[in-house]
Amino acid sequence: MNAIPKGFKPGIYQGVPNEAYHSGPGVSKSGLWTIHSQSPAHYKSPPAKDEESTQVKANRDFGTAAHIAILEPETFEKRVFRGPVDRRGNKWTDAEEFCQSEDKTLLVASAYDEVLAMRDAVHADAWVNSIITGGKPEIEASGYWIDPATGMICRCRPDLYRADLGIIVDLKSALSAHPDAFARSVTNYGYHAQEAIYSDGWRTLGRSVEGFVFLAWEKKSPYAFGVYELPPSIVEEGRAVMRKALDTYAECVKANHWPAYGDGVQELSFKRWAYRLTEAPNGMDGEEAA
Repeated sequence: MNAIPKGFKPGIYQGVPNEAYHSGPGVSKSGLWTIHSQSPAHYKSPPAKDEESTQVKANRDFGTAAHIAILEPETFEKRVFRGPVDRRGNKWTDAEEFCQSEDKTLLVASAYDEVLAMRDAVHADAWVNSIITGGKPEIEASGYWIDPATGMICRCRPDLYRADLGIIVDLKSALSAHPDAFARSVTNYGYHAQEAIYSDGWRTLGRSVEGFVFLAWEKKSPYAFGVYELPPSIVEEGRAVMRKALDTYAECVKANHWPAYGDGVQELSFKRWAYRLTEAPNGMDGEEAA
C-alpha cells in the first residue's frame, strides 16, 4: 500500500471483477469512512470473511442481486439463481456448488422473488427507467487516481455513470426511503462523503460530473423508492471528512503505524446530562464537559 504498483496507470477501467476491485490498489471511500468512523486499526485489520455470519453474507448477496436487477435488468436471470426455500440440507449445498461453478449469485426463493418485485417497481417509473437504460450507461466502472496532496492511490466504483448527462447514480437500499430517514442515513453512513470523493475522483480522471443522485429503495412491499440529491453544504462537509481521513491514511502508510483509538492516556469527555447529582463544570463548550 505504500508504493505505486509496477505498471499502475490511473484511469477508468470497465469490467473489473468485484473481488479484484476490492483487493486491488488504492483506498476507497469505504476504507476512508472506516478510518473516520472507527480507526486506522479497523481499516488495516478488518474481520476475516470466514468470520461473517450467514446473515451478513445473505444480506450482501441480496444487495448484489438487487444492483444487478435494477442496473442491468436484462442480465438478471443469467446472473442470479433462485435457490431452495431455505439454507438447510443438501439442496442448498448443491445450489451453492452450482452457483460457484457458474459464477452466479444464489438467493433463497423468497429473496429472489423480492428482488424481482423491486426491479419491477423501480422500472415501472418511466423517468427512472430512462435514466438507467437510456444513453450508454457505464455500470460499475472502476476509477483509479493519485491524490496530489498525499501521493496515495484512490479508487471509486460508481454504480452508474451517464456521460451524455454528466451524472452519477448511486443505489442505496433502506428500511425506509422516506426523505427524513434517508437524510439521517446520509450522515450515519457517509453518503455525503461518497458523493464528494466519487465526483472529485471522476473529474480528476477527465469526466464531467454535473450531478449526483441517490436512488434509495425499500426491500419490502410496496418497494417504495425516492431519488435524492444532496445540498452542496453537506457535500462539502463530506469532502472535509474524506480529506482528513485520507491525510490520516497517508500518515499511517508512511509510518506503518495503524493506531486504534489514539496513543497514550486520553481524558474522556462527557455530555452535560451526565452530571445528575453534581454541577457540571463551568466553561463547557456546548454540551461537552471534560
